[in-house]
Amino acid sequence: MFMGGLNINNFIKKEVQNFLNEASVVKDNRFHFNQRLNNSSFSNYDTFTSEFDANIIESDIVITWIVLFWLNDMGIENFVIEVEKAEGTFTIEMRDKHSDEIKQNTPKNINDFNWKFVIDDAVLQKSGSLYISGLEFDFKSQICKLKF
Repeated sequence: MFMGGLNINNFIKKEVQNFLNEASVVKDNRFHFNQRLNNSSFSNYDTFTSEFDANIIESDIVITWIVLFWLNDMGIENFVIEVEKAEGTFTIEMRDKHSDEIKQNTPKNINDFNWKFVIDDAVLQKSGSLYISGLEFDFKSQICKLKF
């Protein structure tokens, strides 16, 4: 099959190559990070128990994240942060609803939940730093917001 003297397969290959050349993604292990956070916040965890008042009292979470750069012929077009995984634990404290006495402290694995990670306004500036300053886990929506 010919189209204006060009084979359709060659035409498609040429268009795909043009698209790939416009913006390429740079993924480099130097932009791969593991960051430990002990200041995570948690919401909507009341589904863990109806018999007790529950509170998450501590956490130790490690986030593995990477920065990807989109390049074009003129320089860096954009950057994207992707979370590869979250590992660690949090502890649920359960108290008697009437006496407020601690009945149980239960460690839980953060990997037991299917989290969707959302990046909350990460800004990369010349001579600036880019670190995760906090995590917000919402058990109802199973969304974890990363604050930079």
